[in-house]
Amino acid sequence: MNTRVALVTGAGSGIGAGIAQALADLGHRVALLDRSDSVHEVADKITASGGTALAVLADISDPDAVTAAVDQVTAEFGPVEILVNNAGFARDHHVLDMPLSDWDDVVNTHLRGSFLLLKATAPAMSDAGWGRIVNISSVSAIVDDDRVNYVAAKAGLEGFTRGAALDLAPHGITVNAVGPGFVVTEMTKRSAARKGRTLDEHVEAMRRTLPRGRVGTPHDIARAVLFFAAEDADYVTGQVIYVSGRPHR
Repeated sequence: MNTRVALVTGAGSGIGAGIAQALADLGHRVALLDRSDSVHEVADKITASGGTALAVLADISDPDAVTAAVDQVTAEFGPVEILVNNAGFARDHHVLDMPLSDWDDVVNTHLRGSFLLLKATAPAMSDAGWGRIVNISSVSAIVDDDRVNYVAAKAGLEGFTRGAALDLAPHGITVNAVGPGFVVTEMTKRSAARKGRTLDEHVEAMRRTLPRGRVGTPHDIARAVLFFAAEDADYVTGQVIYVSGRPHR
């Protein structure tokens, strides 16, 4: 296995932190990008466990911030070879009550941010003739209630994945997506509150709906990302795999 330079967005907590740790455990040099200071704690934890990590603060919907962040990573580690577009959040409302600002913020982070990161990193991958881009979607891309902004952003991200895969395949770059189902992270507390449940009540209610009989963890998502990022996964591109404990059509 070759060790590579990886960049994970939204790596300050939850799924992003889990993906960053898993990549570092394989020996990759991992840049963790987030707009929260918590990214420094995650980077310190990776370093303490023997990995190589760099914390970078940036708003991925800002083109100048993205350019500066990628320049910083390149200066410290070298060109990015593995990009994981994970950054995102939900602001849930019924479609008729959805503020325009919440639509824009969610779509700009998930879609605009992923586009900007690809544009900033793919040229170096193309020059090297090798690259891996993994976008983190969601089962919500299929359908979900009271979060039309999130549904639209994730469905768009899957379309973006397929379109970019076609464009970049001749350059030795694969583009794939992982769609998590119910995974317990910091966002789970907000989902529980939206349903009028405590965190424990919400987790148990969701567990009972899952054929596997358990809820997901960031580790489950990281395992799928590692497959797409592997050296010998170069014949798989433009694909979406849902990691949710249930079958999907």
